[in-house]
Amino acid sequence: MIRKVHQRPPDRARRAFLKKSSLALIGAGLPLSGWSVQNDVLHIRNYQDITSLDPVTSVSAAEGILTAAMFQNLLQFRSDGSWETRPDAAEYLEPLDDTHYAFRLKPGQVFSNGFGEMTADDVKFSFERILDPAMNALNRPDFGPMSHVEVHDRYSGTIVLSTPYAALIPVAIAGPTGVILSRKAVTAAGGGYTTNPPACSGPYRFKSWRAQRKTVMERNPEWPGEPAPFAEIHVYAMQDAKAAEMAFEAGELDCARISVETVAPFQKNMPENSSIRVLPSGRNYWLGMNQENPALADIRVRRAIQYAIDVEAVVEAAWFGLAGVANGPIPEGMLGHRARPLVPPRGDLEKARALLAEAGVKLPLRLRLDVNNSALELTAVQVMQWSLRKAGVEVDIRAQDNGTFLTIGREDLGEQWRDVQLFMQSFTGLADPYYSLTWFTSTQLGLWNWERFSDGEFDRLNDLALATTDEQERAWMYRRMQDLMEDSGCYRFITNSVMPQIYRNTIEPAFRADGYAMLRGMRPASGLPRPAT
Repeated sequence: MIRKVHQRPPDRARRAFLKKSSLALIGAGLPLSGWSVQNDVLHIRNYQDITSLDPVTSVSAAEGILTAAMFQNLLQFRSDGSWETRPDAAEYLEPLDDTHYAFRLKPGQVFSNGFGEMTADDVKFSFERILDPAMNALNRPDFGPMSHVEVHDRYSGTIVLSTPYAALIPVAIAGPTGVILSRKAVTAAGGGYTTNPPACSGPYRFKSWRAQRKTVMERNPEWPGEPAPFAEIHVYAMQDAKAAEMAFEAGELDCARISVETVAPFQKNMPENSSIRVLPSGRNYWLGMNQENPALADIRVRRAIQYAIDVEAVVEAAWFGLAGVANGPIPEGMLGHRARPLVPPRGDLEKARALLAEAGVKLPLRLRLDVNNSALELTAVQVMQWSLRKAGVEVDIRAQDNGTFLTIGREDLGEQWRDVQLFMQSFTGLADPYYSLTWFTSTQLGLWNWERFSDGEFDRLNDLALATTDEQERAWMYRRMQDLMEDSGCYRFITNSVMPQIYRNTIEPAFRADGYAMLRGMRPASGLPRPAT
């Protein structure tokens, strides 16, 4: 679903006021200079700040938005809103058999800051660095059964898998973990980095980063392809969607992801020379339950919570009718999507009460619900709180900033995970169903699997689905895996969401199939100045 709405007459008095007001804009590090794309600079919102641009330690799509512009992969996703790929650093990547993929790099691709030409050894270094157990890479599952990379000469090599891997191209090769780094540069930086890459190879290169403000990229003069469309791209860390919307209305952003509740008001009164697209989103939202917490150890209690929550009411209130209810983590249109969930979206209040009574729970049952401090998620959990109260469950909502929230289920950061009970979680999927489900395997306990869900059949199917090329068989496996998740009582699936993006008609925007901005693909609209070649 892609909806595009063109401009309508603006509320000029309001926008004149916003233009003069600098309170929100200065706080976000924004300039007070008007529509900047005409000055060869693109200003765009990122939904949160970055923590690391190193693929070993990066944790969010906010970082992938930047790395896709600053680095090269062997293949990259097209900027046409599909999950199709095209060559990036590679002249070709082709299978020799089910476990061997030959590649050859395009000669003449150079790393910035004097670190020389990209070689097959840099591919080996980058991939095997993720595979190295000593690195403890958070994104190691992206590489599945990859074993190693063999180097044949300066530009060519072979990627070797231990078993077939159906998600190799969309997840490992074209995804954010598959960026190619300079061995020399990373080694010179001490073996790793966070927000200041020592060398880049994409059409843009890193220029600067200000914490909780912005990251600046500039045109890479050593890029061998067509010059990047903009001299600079300023990417603003703006977790508050309202601040981003005000900045856009004031003319200080060229593109911004906006909140679902403001789509209709913007459509009625569109900022001058602007458009909106409501794009499908790969971000899955669900309520998770830590089954190792004593209050939730009884599966009947967890199932009672599943049945008590009216998902339709949650989605209507928090997503304003723009999104649909989820049947599982795998969205509609992707292999493995379920036709319906096991628990009806509207729930069943009488069944919830009966399950609590059967479990011998003394009411009211009091539980804590952790949530990221965003308006959308707070609205969603408040509706859940209302639903649960009718079943005799009193919920204390604990909102936290994103950085703190992402630590609550991590075993390596202490014992706080034991106190986790309910939580609303979300993550961004990629182009293959593997990426939507692999984070719930037993190997992810204490990392991303905060529900402490551990099921032998689920783990086996996760491995088998990667090794089969029969799409019907693979689809059945992924549907079964979602059934196992839901049947455990650890999950109440909410929505696969949507992503509204607003932008100036002075640019030609580019978005991934899941709604995220593709900075490489963005350019001035036809008729505006372009860089000299």
